[in-house]
Amino acid sequence: MSLITDFVAGRTPPDLYEAYLVEGLFTPWAEVLIDTVKPAGQCLDIACGTGIVSRKLSELSQVTDVKAIDVAPPMIDKAVALQKAKDWAAKVDFQVASALELPFDASSFDAIFCQQGLQFFPDKPAALREAARVLKSDGVMIFGVWTSAHDGNPVFGAFENIIAEHLGEDLIPFGPFSFGKQESLRNVAEEAGVRIESLERHELIASLPDVRTLVLFDMLFLGRPAPDGSLQPVVDPQDPDGDAIIEQIIDQLSQETASYLGTYGSLKAPTTALIMVARKI
Repeated sequence: MSLITDFVAGRTPPDLYEAYLVEGLFTPWAEVLIDTVKPAGQCLDIACGTGIVSRKLSELSQVTDVKAIDVAPPMIDKAVALQKAKDWAAKVDFQVASALELPFDASSFDAIFCQQGLQFFPDKPAALREAARVLKSDGVMIFGVWTSAHDGNPVFGAFENIIAEHLGEDLIPFGPFSFGKQESLRNVAEEAGVRIESLERHELIASLPDVRTLVLFDMLFLGRPAPDGSLQPVVDPQDPDGDAIIEQIIDQLSQETASYLGTYGSLKAPTTALIMVARKI
């Protein structure tokens, strides 16, 4: 059995995402997004993942209804399972859909949220135009996007350096940190024909999992594109021959992030994102 197989232990990627990243990382950032615009009425959560933004919106008395979409069926399945098991997000309707083809009528929502999804959309201006289409004329949309790993996200910056050293520079930047410049967001908004009301840099100290967990989790998704467009893992999750290089990465990242060591091996470290608030023109 390989390190990755032992770590996964039959769990799905959404199970791991929820277990290791939601509480310490994505929950505090969801609160930043929501506090920025004080939403009310009908809300939409784009690229909702396992549903943390939607859950937080559902707790607000001034929010009447929440639609939440993600292109990945396993994420929606996990969100719905959590909704049922823990009686969360009672106001939320989760469904599989693409940000590029939202299944909603024009002018449907008072507020639209997208936490760390924009950088993954294959056509970012189209996604913003589609969000603007379903936004009411006086509505607001808010997007959170990580800055680069080397600009305010030091644990991931160190991780990128180590991956480049051991496995190749073509693997960086990591996808989540690939679109973190203000000018890039301004250009996309201009091309989409939406008006930026504010575009600000925010930093907070987040709780990240221990280094071993962080590395094993990320290695599941680290790959290179094959000729058919599929992503081929750099280290085969089933092959124990990859364990030695993984242990080297864990050891080196542990040394590089020792100053952020928190309780029970977790990491308490700065994380930084750009928060863009936009409206229809």
